[in-house]
Amino acid sequence: MNNTKNQVNLSLLLSTLFLGYVIVYIDKLSVGISIISISKDIPMTESQKGLILSAFFIGYAIMQVPMSFAINKFGAKKVLIWSIFMIGVFDLVFSFGQTVTMLLAIRLLTGMLAHSGYPSASSKEIIDHFPIERRTFAKGILISSSGIAGVIGPVLLSPIIDKYNWKFAYMLLTILAIVASFIIAKGIPAPQKQTKAMMKEDAEKISLLKIWKNRNIWTLFAAAFFVNSLLYGINNWLPSFLTSQRGITLTQSGFVSSCVGVFALVGAIGGSFVVSKFFADKDTLVIKMMAIIGSSLVFLSYYVHSLALFILILGLATLSMTVAFVTLMTIPLKVFTGKNFAPSYSTISTGGILGGATAQIIIGALVDSSDSYLSAFIYFLALGILAAVSLMFLKKGAENY
Repeated sequence: MNNTKNQVNLSLLLSTLFLGYVIVYIDKLSVGISIISISKDIPMTESQKGLILSAFFIGYAIMQVPMSFAINKFGAKKVLIWSIFMIGVFDLVFSFGQTVTMLLAIRLLTGMLAHSGYPSASSKEIIDHFPIERRTFAKGILISSSGIAGVIGPVLLSPIIDKYNWKFAYMLLTILAIVASFIIAKGIPAPQKQTKAMMKEDAEKISLLKIWKNRNIWTLFAAAFFVNSLLYGINNWLPSFLTSQRGITLTQSGFVSSCVGVFALVGAIGGSFVVSKFFADKDTLVIKMMAIIGSSLVFLSYYVHSLALFILILGLATLSMTVAFVTLMTIPLKVFTGKNFAPSYSTISTGGILGGATAQIIIGALVDSSDSYLSAFIYFLALGILAAVSLMFLKKGAENY
């Protein structure tokens, strides 16, 4: 009876966290989808587009570690509710943007005050409630929300932007985020009462400098930087590449993005299941292989002009990179616990966020300077190789993480 009740609670918890992540990922993808329409109302260069796309990630990175201490102080549940509610608030403000500077500032604040707490807080809920052997799959389910968002986001937003405008689309996102925040408030269980051991741990101060002396944290930081640079670079620039270089409409590019999103979904759920079941002790090998395979396929896709074959190759690339990302971000869930978890995870996650930020700026500059996306696709290939190389410096054994 108790086991059934616990199982129902875990299912409800995971479903609720998943809903929040869908909102998070749709909001991340939204600017990449809407930037073409925005640039018609507010003229901007490719480099300025890159700055708007990256401003979010810069704000996100700035507040990652400070938010980890907020999680320890106020609890993961409060941070989760705050994050999703504030996404709605900032989406509403973004819909009233009238200048490039204003859009930059709003996306910077969205990353800082809305998105920054959700990954660490949701991961904290997983390690607090799930046994260690189920954490990889649970994390995979949450990250699979990127696939759901990749399917729903373009299909939902592209036609709305085409038929109405980007401002209307952001008002719709506002409603979705605020409704989701109330569902999260109801769906996530209240924090458990603390034991004496937990109270003693809470009283101890966390030394961030001591945490940062762990070399493996910075190795994982670098790997996350390269993997996320590739994933977010593809996601955010795909609509611009397809409409400007392949001559298809925004709605058609939304269809392509949705098809690719299906592969991300399969990679997150199927990949996490396969890795947790058959490659539990070979995390780094999986990440290296998938990073190289994924980046090679991305580079290959540039030379493919058949739309169906392009979707297949880029889809397989996204699947590979998603498996690499899920496996990489599961490592901290296995080896960090208690009050050390949030700062450790946030530091590693910051690497991924900075990767997303710099990728947007670099790709925008590369396209502006060459008037071609080939340089961007060469950059994607290099990122996958660098991700694999960075993990060669990881010390073996969980006790060294």
